[in-house]
Amino acid sequence: MTASSLPDPDEFAAYLEGLDSALISNARADAYQAATNQAIEVIHQAAKVRQAAVAAGFSAVAAEEMARDYWEVASGLGEGA
Repeated sequence: MTASSLPDPDEFAAYLEGLDSALISNARADAYQAATNQAIEVIHQAAKVRQAAVAAGFSAVAAEEMARDYWEVASGLGEGA
């Protein structure tokens, strides 16, 4: 490899910085999407807990508390957050 075939150091540095930014941006977007999907699933499951509690004869207030407790534990917010 000759010196003339090497990329300009400044251009190559700019390329690497742009690549790094794109990778970080993609990773953030992926993480955000995964967290959003998980939150939606926890909400759906909490609603099912509420429905099952009402169907089992618990009051609406008790069923709501059970759903909230489920949501807190499943989302991690009930672990001393």
